[in-house]
Amino acid sequence: MESFGCISSVLGCSACIVLAGLVFVSYKLGLIYQLFHKTETKSPRHGGESVAEVLRAHGIKFLFTLVGGHISPILVACEKVGIRIVDTRHEATAVFAADAVARLSGTVGVAAVTAGPGLTNTVTAVKNAQMAESPLLLLGGAAGTLLQ
Repeated sequence: MESFGCISSVLGCSACIVLAGLVFVSYKLGLIYQLFHKTETKSPRHGGESVAEVLRAHGIKFLFTLVGGHISPILVACEKVGIRIVDTRHEATAVFAADAVARLSGTVGVAAVTAGPGLTNTVTAVKNAQMAESPLLLLGGAAGTLLQ
């Protein structure tokens, strides 16, 4: 009779390992996140449109950027509301151009760059704008939470 008790405890332990494995896999695939964080699929707007409306409300006429996937919703929405998108060859150039607009017009200069190295490439230009006390807004992209 003791051998049956040992077998049932081994089978119970195996079931726990399989269950833990399934929970881990569903976590890594983002299924648990999706379960608790529902998106509003019926919303008529996305985040890029909200950003574009705020920029337009503050009189922004130019947005300097190096186009990337993380910030494309912002760029598309800005173009729809009449903000001119100026594409540059380097992120630092985008920030230097936004700094120049701020200095010459007295309004806020806006630059948008992608995540990671795109953001770190702007450090010198941002420090330059800070030293000149230029009003500058830098928008940095980020990977979707589901992809992290």
